[in-house]
Amino acid sequence: MKIILSKFLTELQKLLRNNYKDICEKILLEIEQLDSDCIREIDALKSPSCTYLDGALNNISKNLSPVDVLIKSISEKLVWREASRGVPDFFKGGYAFAEIIGEQGLIVSENIRIGLFLQKPYVNYPLHAHEAEELYIILSGTARWKIDKKMFSVIPGSIIKHQSCQDHATFTEEETLFALWIWTGKIKGRYWFRGYSEDDCPLEN
Repeated sequence: MKIILSKFLTELQKLLRNNYKDICEKILLEIEQLDSDCIREIDALKSPSCTYLDGALNNISKNLSPVDVLIKSISEKLVWREASRGVPDFFKGGYAFAEIIGEQGLIVSENIRIGLFLQKPYVNYPLHAHEAEELYIILSGTARWKIDKKMFSVIPGSIIKHQSCQDHATFTEEETLFALWIWTGKIKGRYWFRGYSEDDCPLEN
C-alpha cells in the first residue's frame, strides 16, 4: 500500500499542476509536506451506499489514468461512512465518503483531508457550507451542481472549487456520482446546512 499511496500522491500532484495549478497552490503545498512513508493500519469497512461503488469505480474516466487504477486499489483499504451530518433532520442521506489523508485516513494529517465521495442516483444533497475550503474532481458519473445561486452540470474530469463558507449543493439523477475531494484551511471548522447556520453538524466518528 505504501507504493500505491506514493504513486497516487505523485499522480494527483501532476493532475493538479497540469490542469488546475492556478487554484491548487495551497493543496499542492500541503501534499508536498505529507510523509507517504508513514502509513497506518486501519480496518477497512464498507457502508450501505457502497453497493454502488464497484460500478462507480469501473466508470472512472480513462482520461484520468493512472489515477483510476490507483483509486480502485486504495478504495478497498478505506473506512467508508454514510452521511452523518444532521441526518435525518436536514438531509435524509444517500451518500458515503472515505478519507485517504487526514485524521481518519491511511496517512494522518491535521492540515489537509483527501478522500473519496459517492452519491447515489436521485439524491438531493441540499445547500450546505463549511469553514474548510474544498475541491472536487469528478471521477465518474454526472450531476447538477449549485454554488450560491449558480447552477451547472458536472461530468468526469470536472473540477469544482468551494471557498470557505460558500453555499453549495449536488443533485444526481440516473447516474451515481463518484469524486475525489480535498479539504484545506479550517478542516476542523464548522459545517452547516442552509437555513440552519446556527446548527453545527460535526462528523460522527
